[in-house]
Amino acid sequence: MKTHHPQSLFDFLKLFPGEPECIAYLETTRWTNGFTCPECGISDTAQRIATRPRILRCRHCHKDISLTAGTIMHATRTSLQAWFLAAYLMTSKTPGMSALQLQRQLGLSRYETAFQILHKLRVGMVRPSRDSIGLDWPVEVDETLVGGRTRGKGRGVVTSQ
Repeated sequence: MKTHHPQSLFDFLKLFPGEPECIAYLETTRWTNGFTCPECGISDTAQRIATRPRILRCRHCHKDISLTAGTIMHATRTSLQAWFLAAYLMTSKTPGMSALQLQRQLGLSRYETAFQILHKLRVGMVRPSRDSIGLDWPVEVDETLVGGRTRGKGRGVVTSQ
């Protein structure tokens, strides 16, 4: 199954109108060929627990498996819809987003929650095997313009007379 990635906020709201759609998306993303128990390795439909929608139970070994286990959302109490929207907002805004802005946009009661979400999303967006440019420390570039219309001396160059 090919997953659809929203191209606009309106598209995002159509794709993820509530928590059940986020749960279904996460489940199909994690198990593209259907649920396979990480404990016993048997592929079968998982048992659903009505009071715990993020938990799947293996019908064979009866092990509970969290949909968010092993992800940046592991053990979160924040809604998946808030996590998905945070990821969308963070990646669609060019200069990024502050924790205070995210707290306001998502209607979170605690600044610390917004800060943790942003921190975990930033860590999750870093490719561990990123290309080295020969320095001993990481260099990150958001947007860069190299060159321009002028020739010779660039902007900001002051000549002493």
